[in-house]
Amino acid sequence: MRVKGSLLGVVVLVCLCGGRAEAGPAEDRAAADALFQEGRELLKGGRAAEACPKLAASQKLDPRPGRLLALGDCYETNGETASAWATFREAESTARAAKDERRMVEAARRAGELELKLAKLVVEVAPEARVAGLEVRRNGKRVEEAVWGAAVPVDPGEQRIEAAAPGKKGWAEKIVVEGKAGVTTVRVPALGDEVVVERVGAMKEEGAGKNGVAIGVVAALGAVGIGTGIGLLVAASSLVSDADAQDDAMPDGACSPLHPRNAEFSGACGELRGKLERSQTLHNVGLGAAIAGGVIGVGTLIYALMPSKKPATMGFQVLPTVAPTYAGISAIGQF
Repeated sequence: MRVKGSLLGVVVLVCLCGGRAEAGPAEDRAAADALFQEGRELLKGGRAAEACPKLAASQKLDPRPGRLLALGDCYETNGETASAWATFREAESTARAAKDERRMVEAARRAGELELKLAKLVVEVAPEARVAGLEVRRNGKRVEEAVWGAAVPVDPGEQRIEAAAPGKKGWAEKIVVEGKAGVTTVRVPALGDEVVVERVGAMKEEGAGKNGVAIGVVAALGAVGIGTGIGLLVAASSLVSDADAQDDAMPDGACSPLHPRNAEFSGACGELRGKLERSQTLHNVGLGAAIAGGVIGVGTLIYALMPSKKPATMGFQVLPTVAPTYAGISAIGQF
């Protein structure tokens, strides 16, 4: 009998421990509960914009259908209809998996009601705009090619659409999506060339003796420098947009060592700092490459237009220069 009693105790202990392991660390559950209560109190006080991030953090720490329902309600109260609709649909799926019939039905009902009120955005890309390397972004986030032309639910408010491609001028447009059912369309046009270097055939007779092939090579290098520089500047701008969006989703001052929740956001803060550092490096390198390319291009054009009384021999050496804070192209030779 004693052996049986001991075995029963072991079985009960194993079951209890297994239940705790599945539920997650107790500290995470406690933090999630605290954040959930704070979020609900803020929501009751009419401060939905502050409440939603807390409810989202609570769900991340301790995922539950009930927390998703509360988060969806917060988004809807804050006017973020697309976010609310997506959250209710996730709550429905999660509740179904958990066999929580009551919450599954409620989430489906709320999602169904919101679906009739959704504002949608269509990002059309003109056929002539679909060049190699084209990248389209909405509010700093990449719009995948599969989504081009599709009516996608978005939260009402300002939307910034950007497009960029290697060797092309960047394009951007801001629109405001109204908070009611309807479809807004933005069309991305064909992007213009960044630099057009064209040598006119009717050059001055005096310059006919110059080495046209060498001039063309140097001019092309200048164009490449400018194109590379602008591409890096666009990439730096995109990183800054991503960092701004991430920073907006975090509490004010969360990255300060004095902030009470600094430890909670230490990983996010490190990622944010990394993005800002990379954007600064890309900006510096891009600016240096664009300036170097411009100098080479202008110098080549001036040289090509200068009179020449006799055939000129031209030798040169091109040296790329890159450093963490600058970049450029040097041309050394005799013209």
